[in-house]
Amino acid sequence: MTQPHAPLHGLRILSLALNLPGLINTSLARTTGTPLFLLKDGIPANFLTPPNLDPAAGQLRSIRLRAVETDASKTTTQQASVGMQREFGSGFVLSADYVHSHGSNLATLINLNQPLPSAPGASDARGPLPYPNFGFVEWRAQNGTSDYDGVDVGLQRRFAKGYSFGVSYTLGDSRDDSSEQLTTQGSNAFPQNSRDFSNWYGPSDYDVRHRFTTNFVVNLPLGKNVFARDWVASGVYAARSGRPFTVNQSTNNVGQNMTGLPDLTGDWKGPETIDQWFNKAAFTPVASGVFGNEKRNQLRGPGFQTFDLTVQRIIRFGGRYGVTLRWDAFNLFNTTNLGLPARNISGGDVATITSLSGDARIMQLAVRFTF
Repeated sequence: MTQPHAPLHGLRILSLALNLPGLINTSLARTTGTPLFLLKDGIPANFLTPPNLDPAAGQLRSIRLRAVETDASKTTTQQASVGMQREFGSGFVLSADYVHSHGSNLATLINLNQPLPSAPGASDARGPLPYPNFGFVEWRAQNGTSDYDGVDVGLQRRFAKGYSFGVSYTLGDSRDDSSEQLTTQGSNAFPQNSRDFSNWYGPSDYDVRHRFTTNFVVNLPLGKNVFARDWVASGVYAARSGRPFTVNQSTNNVGQNMTGLPDLTGDWKGPETIDQWFNKAAFTPVASGVFGNEKRNQLRGPGFQTFDLTVQRIIRFGGRYGVTLRWDAFNLFNTTNLGLPARNISGGDVATITSLSGDARIMQLAVRFTF
């Protein structure tokens, strides 16, 4: 996909609250080891002074402006699905569904003032700024695409004889070139090249290739005395494959807020341990300003699994009053679910995992009165 640059006179302000004069969003670069200022000394007075709005004055070069394309097409989503269900046995239901979705004209974010190529046809951002009197221009256009294809298979046993259960499996493939905006998950919202999105089309940040869940509800056969009867247990087990992510190179400056990538020159698959999840030697740093050949979200992080359990009893008095005793355990087996690894090859902790994607075991007790 090619993203042509529009003249600045054709833009529309995204929000007065996010632009001058409502917000003075200044970006300054530190050229030495000395801090720009210390909070104990207060914010420098010139930080709060509105800049001269005349581009020729040069004061807009450090200001972040936000704008949207004026003639953007409306976002369109096309969906299709086909499925079947079959009941058999005593309360069993088997189902299978295929789902397809295609999105077009999705919102994307770029720096409209990303440096131009150094030469015609060059794959870099080492040339002059398109608008030298401006700085970072956050530009929102409607030129993104997305595609999803998935197959869902499920088996349910309806509640009878004191129990029910369900099992489901999803095989899915979600792809796009428009990450979720204003968040950083597997990849950044701002791509590497604002004028060519071809290497940014890949697995969505939330793409899960395999997902398995099962659930149950059962009346516990603990006895018929006043203390043992009417206890019910229910639980959910969920497991999924790892989420995709992109390795980046912070020393590759392809324009403010844009995502500089390295070259992928080998097999990225590694031992998949906490200390080295992927093979960092497969990535070769490129010169600053050069577009790396890596494609977005080709790597996969750790999988995820958890089991939640609830045990409860309802005690009724005279039909109108009742007390519910309940115990909940989330991640009952205290499974360690690892987060995504460090993805900056210019950092010292690249390929290591230092975060979790889920909580440790949490338990709670509750008593509820109804009347």
